[in-house]
Amino acid sequence: MAYGDLKVNNLIYDTGSGDATRTVLSIPQVASPTFTGTVTVPTPTAGDNSTKAATTAFVATSFAPLASPTLTGTPAAPTAAANTNTTQIATTAFVMTELGDYATLAAPAFTGTATGVNLTLSGDLTVNGTTTTIDTTNLDVTDKNITLGKVSTPSDTTADGGGITLKGATDKTFNRVNSTDSWTSSESIEVAAGKFFKDDKGNLRSIPANAQGSAHVGVAADAGKAIYISTGGVTINNSVFSAGDAVTIINNSGSDQTITQGSGVTLHNSADASSGNRTLAARGMATVWFASASVGYISGAGLS
Repeated sequence: MAYGDLKVNNLIYDTGSGDATRTVLSIPQVASPTFTGTVTVPTPTAGDNSTKAATTAFVATSFAPLASPTLTGTPAAPTAAANTNTTQIATTAFVMTELGDYATLAAPAFTGTATGVNLTLSGDLTVNGTTTTIDTTNLDVTDKNITLGKVSTPSDTTADGGGITLKGATDKTFNRVNSTDSWTSSESIEVAAGKFFKDDKGNLRSIPANAQGSAHVGVAADAGKAIYISTGGVTINNSVFSAGDAVTIINNSGSDQTITQGSGVTLHNSADASSGNRTLAARGMATVWFASASVGYISGAGLS
């Protein structure tokens, strides 16, 4: 078969239902063709990365829409500058940088001055520092016991000076003083009507009775009490009572009772400066005040 050139302006071809004419100039060129109308090509498979022509269907399935896109894989975006506060996308790098300015949920470490309106803690609260200031009108504490001076090794020395200070024109204090082994108040203490000062023996405005139905030998627990005896008398021995102790003896009978001065004890009669055993008449009452563990002074009604 011989090959050669054919020069025509139009092509006439059979469409099956008649002839059709096609202008040669309208046929696309092989190099850099210019299409008109609606040109169709096969749609490549999703993810195809080649020189194939991309159809609109390929493009539509390969990109996220501008409105409410659903991204897959690992989308990336430019990282905004620190402290940016706009609608710009925040990358993980931006978020991690900003988290350095905020406290973590677990074991947060605050700096500067932390403030808030209301705070409820469900666990323990430990406050370290030099001064804790509570600026409220009322302080309500559910606990019924408050511990002060709780250090690793508490002692009377660490407790020295501990207590309460109420600020006024001058400080009003109630403190534990180690040198006197006592609580010391800077102010007077007044007890409401119907209330009493008490110690281990009871109301300090009353003298507890120690009733005895037979001979009684004085014991340290008798200090501050009235030995109320009906028979047998009372013996005062050495090194039983201490300096400042006082014991009252009441004869609860119609006959004399003997108050015996025990060995090593000097019992001075305040009426005549004599010492020795004493007789307490029926219904008589006498009080012994001890200058030391071995020296006492006795006086009273019905005493001889």
